[in-house]
Amino acid sequence: MKNQNDLIVMIAATVISLGVGLGFFFTKRTPEKPAPPAPVQTANAQPQPGAVVYSTSLPGASGSGGAAAGAPTGFRQKKGGAAGMQGN
Repeated sequence: MKNQNDLIVMIAATVISLGVGLGFFFTKRTPEKPAPPAPVQTANAQPQPGAVVYSTSLPGASGSGGAAAGAPTGFRQKKGGAAGMQGN
């Protein structure tokens, strides 16, 4: 230590750091114990008879997926061979 000011600063810093450390230690929160989780049911589900219907597609679905057959609607074939919007 060079002089008395350095000694005063070091003592003050030590006291402040001890005070802050003790303040943190004594004001810490205690962890709360969470509620126990609900038990998981592992028994096999028993559906009502006739309530389950097995199928290979969604209701109302067809082989074409519901798309209209042929050219897209709203287009007409022009005389030159290119398709354009109606009214052109």
